[in-house]
Amino acid sequence: MPEIAEPWTLGPVVVTGGTGHVGMAIARAFLAAGATTIAIGSNPQRTEAAGAELAAHGKAHVMAADISEPDNVRLVLDDVEQRFGTPAVLVNGAGINFHRLIRDLTSDEFDLIFKVNVKSMLFMSREACERMGRAQIRGRVVNITSGNYRYARPDAALYSATKAAMEMLTRGLALEYGHSGIAINAVAPGLVDRPGTTDPAFLKVADYYRGQSANHVLATPEAVAGAVMFLSSAAAQAIAGDTIVIDGGFSAGRLDFPRRSS
Repeated sequence: MPEIAEPWTLGPVVVTGGTGHVGMAIARAFLAAGATTIAIGSNPQRTEAAGAELAAHGKAHVMAADISEPDNVRLVLDDVEQRFGTPAVLVNGAGINFHRLIRDLTSDEFDLIFKVNVKSMLFMSREACERMGRAQIRGRVVNITSGNYRYARPDAALYSATKAAMEMLTRGLALEYGHSGIAINAVAPGLVDRPGTTDPAFLKVADYYRGQSANHVLATPEAVAGAVMFLSSAAAQAIAGDTIVIDGGFSAGRLDFPRRSS
């Protein structure tokens, strides 16, 4: 049987949220595989810094853009296509979070988080898939959701709702674009470790996650990147509309459930 080419050899890789903690790890993984990789961020200063760091790892390019507006999505992908070719892999990693109890949420906050987390993912995916289809590229789309799509907690209901929406849209996109050979899936990290941080609030939550996860570990940016690479590979052609959860087993069940005496 002829060897099937890895999708990232057929065109560039686009990583939105590619200048953040997890996005940088994903970009580095594709660069290590030899892919032309475009990391997109919304903050010009952070994008510039990310570009300097990623340049040492391969064929890296960075762009600062607001992709929460559909018109900007088209402009960004027009630019990518003209300079590097039709994207063969899209990783939707752009997202924001803020901790708010439901009683404190404002209408503007509702609109903002859905715009950044959900709207940008949907329109980037649609535009990229249409272009892949026209170019007859059997590409990949991987959406970075969150373990929060599976469980709620105080002060994160709205964030969790956006991740649940991304999960369902991942399935819908997979059904509608699978006929073009485009495999669309998601990766849902739990709490992602930040080695070296001294933030007491983060460390407190990290201790809780470790204590209540089956494997007593946190997700790492590299583990998330590894799952993204697999779902973007030729080996994942038969996987569609599914999600890999990386949380050490935190969402598998309750370790703190009272045991019955024998």
